[in-house]
Amino acid sequence: LDWDALRDHHGLEVDVMQQRFPPADHPTFASWRTATQRYQASLLRQQIETLRRLKYRPTGGFCFSWLADPAPMISASVLDHERRPKLAWAAVVEACRPVIVVTDPLPVTVTAGDRLELDVHVVSDLRVAVVDASISVTCTWRGGRRDWAYRGDIAADACTKVATLELTVPDGPGELLLGLALAGRDEDGERVEYARRSGARITPR
Repeated sequence: LDWDALRDHHGLEVDVMQQRFPPADHPTFASWRTATQRYQASLLRQQIETLRRLKYRPTGGFCFSWLADPAPMISASVLDHERRPKLAWAAVVEACRPVIVVTDPLPVTVTAGDRLELDVHVVSDLRVAVVDASISVTCTWRGGRRDWAYRGDIAADACTKVATLELTVPDGPGELLLGLALAGRDEDGERVEYARRSGARITPR
């Protein structure tokens, strides 16, 4: 790649990209581009979910410094110059749903035997309560799984702590996957549903 041209004509922050995503780690440009976009998607989703958990204390919302590109660029936008979505667009849409279930972010890697404690919150921007909501949490790994279930009302326009998950990271290589789901109806009878998945790579002690 002509890094100088990408910097001069397309706004690429070469030093930052080479430090965080060394091109030598990727066999093709497409692989490198996908890695950068996945990182952006994960980062934005975690940041937005964290801000929403700080509902009114002190967060009242957020805005983008760069929503869409004005020309062909390599930038922090979530839409390119033709308004085609990057991978982060879907992550932002999911993080901005009226009702979300979130946990403390999982690290990229976890070590076998480590003890995890993850707070579970429901954030609702609805102006009416969600009645008799069911929340399920599923953690799976190679050869095992663990489930948690909760039930109750979700207050209108509030962030509600549901529980703290406690889990010892299992032995064995592979992925530790965490699934969250919510189902219920608001006081007006409208169906409210949400689902989210995240994961971490297990490393041996």
